Amino acid sequence: MKFSFPRVWLLVLTPFLLFCFLSITHCSRRPHYQADISDVEIDPIQISRYEEVLFNINPFRLREEIDPHIEEFRFFLGEDIETPMGQQQLYDYITDPLLIELYHDTKEVWPHLNSLESSLTKAFRYYRYHFPEENIPRIYSYISGLDYEMPIKHAGNHLIIGLDMYLGEDYINYGRVGIPKYQTLRMTPDFVEVDVMKILAEEYLQKTEQGPETLLDFMIYEGRVLYFVDCMLPEFADSLKVAYSDIQNRWMQNNQGMVWSYFLDNDLIYDTDRQMINKFIGDAPFTAPFSRNSPPRTAAWIGWQIVREYMRRNPGVTLGELMAETDSRKILNLSRFRPR
Repeated sequence: MKFSFPRVWLLVLTPFLLFCFLSITHCSRRPHYQADISDVEIDPIQISRYEEVLFNINPFRLREEIDPHIEEFRFFLGEDIETPMGQQQLYDYITDPLLIELYHDTKEVWPHLNSLESSLTKAFRYYRYHFPEENIPRIYSYISGLDYEMPIKHAGNHLIIGLDMYLGEDYINYGRVGIPKYQTLRMTPDFVEVDVMKILAEEYLQKTEQGPETLLDFMIYEGRVLYFVDCMLPEFADSLKVAYSDIQNRWMQNNQGMVWSYFLDNDLIYDTDRQMINKFIGDAPFTAPFSRNSPPRTAAWIGWQIVREYMRRNPGVTLGELMAETDSRKILNLSRFRPR
């Protein structure tokens, strides 16, 4: 006897089976921050220590002793090393008492860079996975002279790390030059990899779009930077990525609904007033319109969660496509962001 399946049941079950198939496909797709890099190989990151060379040469035999290192550190020395003025500037640099002190203090905190090199090698394997056409920069360390506004610099295919900006939040010279305490919280060795990846993300965004204008634009810009860090440093704590203490991160988790409602109720997300925007995006001890217990950059944190939701709900979007997307309203709408 031939069994005949009622057509009406096919009409009922087909959409259900399709839904199940799509759900399984959706669930089986790895989030971008869980990319499988087992087949991604790069040359191990090796950081050239410019400070080790400079502060271990005899300043009175500068030209002679720097000669074997000129090609390795041509990025720093340029052609000026061949001129009396360039040699005088280098002499002044390596005989400066503060810079000498910074070098010795850096040597205590960073006697070697093995762990940092290993961590960056893994991060750049993720980078190569997501951006196979991008070059991996050559990396140097140096003594910046407490350049706290730009502890990491990236130019062309060169990236330089000011190790003196990662000596610990209580390092005495930070206070002596007037760096605010809320900024020194992220001047510890734990933040180097995060800052490196943020620089790469910001430069990628600046290549592909004009600057943000509305508060929402700034939120999504910052959110994409932090999501980029998610993907390059998936094992790092969220508090490190956003430079919050654990208490500040918990405050945001517990109050994100209130913060988002504040933005909506006051019609702020499409506002272009830079002074207002800076209250919610800029660095500070806390976010002034909220309590003194609140962290700074609350809008950046909210933007991060919007981008995370957008990518979760749209698994077909690549990280490269996210970074190239200039429509912040589209990201917000498709995220269906509804914080509690």
